[in-house]
Amino acid sequence: MITPSLMAPFFVLFVVPFFLLGLLRVSKWTRHRKGVRPPFSDRLLRSPGETLRRQIEDISDDVATYMIGASTLPLLFYCVYLSQSGFAGASGGLKTLFWVVAGAFVIFALYKVTTLIRKRRERRIGLAGEMAAGEELNRLMLDGYHVYHDFPSNRFNIDHILVGEAGVFAVETKARSKGRRGNGRGDAKVVYDGESLRFPGWMTSEPMNQAKAQAVWLSRWLSGAVGESVKVMPIVTLPGWYIERKRRNGVPVLNPKQVKTYLDRKREVTLSKSMVKRICHQLEQKCRDVDLWDWY
Repeated sequence: MITPSLMAPFFVLFVVPFFLLGLLRVSKWTRHRKGVRPPFSDRLLRSPGETLRRQIEDISDDVATYMIGASTLPLLFYCVYLSQSGFAGASGGLKTLFWVVAGAFVIFALYKVTTLIRKRRERRIGLAGEMAAGEELNRLMLDGYHVYHDFPSNRFNIDHILVGEAGVFAVETKARSKGRRGNGRGDAKVVYDGESLRFPGWMTSEPMNQAKAQAVWLSRWLSGAVGESVKVMPIVTLPGWYIERKRRNGVPVLNPKQVKTYLDRKREVTLSKSMVKRICHQLEQKCRDVDLWDWY
């Protein structure tokens, strides 16, 4: 039992932080109940990395919750420990159990915080890569292409979709950190043999496999949506990397700044203007889901 002399520090160190956290979480609901609304009701198109942005926000909320728990609960335990009426007569085994439980919770909270911070850092790197690629791909609108970002499906999202008379392209963006060896271009070069990417120190074929699978899925989805066969071609982009190609086969792997040159070489017209319009209509229905209520 906490003595009256400890009520004030208990209230300040434990109750107040959790009260403030709860207040922040219900503020959006309160504003909705009061009728506060955005200046316009239309939903917006998804921005590059929209899914990652939402995940980062959720992770940040979880980090704040665990950090508050890890910082305030030890103080709460200490207040209970100092309470003579509640702890002085306790057996040694009960005291030991009390500190074991307290220590286990703190260790668990710290573990969760470090794990969440690592996940948030990974997603921030991915978000930065998708934003950098999206900025370059948006320039293609000047050449008549329609550009969509973070296209959602039931199980995954397609980072970028390009639609023009040259065809439909599903673009998978991978952001990879560089080393600090100071070798200049050597640290920023990835070798592509048509099947796998060889970064400094490791290899992977996952981006190309993922891009091909997403292109197949998008082709089937669009074909069903527009009622005609739609071919989708995969592209992988690596922002900030210089790609050295050893073979010309395989999924195109490009720096985002090279996508325009790659598309300019495709001079053939594979889609009519009416088909481009029909495809874009279907894509926009899925990508226009950013509700401004979430920002209020």
